[in-house]
Amino acid sequence: MLWGRRSSRFLLGLGGLAMLSMLMTWIVLGRTPQARRGRLVPAWDRGTSAPRPAERAEAPAESQDFKVQRDIQNYTIQSVCSREGMPRSPYNLETWEQKTLFRHIIVNDKYKFLYCYIPKVACSNWKKVIKVLDGKIENVEKRVKMDHRKDLVFLSDLPADEVKSRLESYYKFMFVRDPMQRLLSAYRDKFANKAIVDFPLRYGRDIIRKYRANAPTNVNGTDMTFSEFVHYLSDTEPREMNEHWQPFTKLCQPCPIQYDFIGTQENLEADANHVLRAVGAPPSVRFPQRQAYYKPTNKNILRQYLSEVPPQLLKDLIPKYSMDFMMFAYPIPELDTI
Repeated sequence: MLWGRRSSRFLLGLGGLAMLSMLMTWIVLGRTPQARRGRLVPAWDRGTSAPRPAERAEAPAESQDFKVQRDIQNYTIQSVCSREGMPRSPYNLETWEQKTLFRHIIVNDKYKFLYCYIPKVACSNWKKVIKVLDGKIENVEKRVKMDHRKDLVFLSDLPADEVKSRLESYYKFMFVRDPMQRLLSAYRDKFANKAIVDFPLRYGRDIIRKYRANAPTNVNGTDMTFSEFVHYLSDTEPREMNEHWQPFTKLCQPCPIQYDFIGTQENLEADANHVLRAVGAPPSVRFPQRQAYYKPTNKNILRQYLSEVPPQLLKDLIPKYSMDFMMFAYPIPELDTI
């Protein structure tokens, strides 16, 4: 059975939500830290032929709490991906999933790495770094309007034999973040940001017309609420979603692609600079600092927005992102305490 058909039925409805919560609780509480460490297989030890981080760079600096979270994430990735029937190769994926995956993996032949980008997880800065490494941009702090495809090579651009050889031999990494914070970040950036006009026109107008009672016919989409966005997502199949809110397990497929390193937004600076050392980037190339005007989506902001969403809508939404939550051990919103 192909991954897409199976995952579309996985953890659906409230029963699936309860099962997901129970599994996460078992992972966190049902095993001692010593037992978890004894069973863990880090992402870079999952069979890839790329050089191991131990040979190229020290592990990123982490707090003790974050080390525990990293252990849990490593364990859940291994646990989910080892289930019977899970894909072992990108060539086991449905056609649309493989195309999506290869369109999101950036190739760097100079430093021999593959980066799977996930929108709203620092991907613009990573693309800037890659362009600096290739000499297309002078330095990472240079303010430029980002062209998200110019001067970049994607796996989808290459013939099949070159795709296979790079998947087998290059260092592979991706970055993830809390799924709900990512969705809110996409909403705030693409719909609440008055400087953005294309997303309200492409999506906002139709969403308002469909989900708002007595909506006028001449809506422009700029006042779409987060609740309406959540309603739209809960009714949309992942394959039909825009990349900015498509589940990141669909974009980067962490089971069939054996990533050498999976970083997180929550430990971004340390993880990103670890990757740069691991791929042999010049010491002068560092991950860009956040700009002073940057207003991150954090737990408090998320809680504020979630309080305005009917609990049933959130219960309908969460199964769409069940793999994102489960595989990376991110907490499901506590609907009764929002």
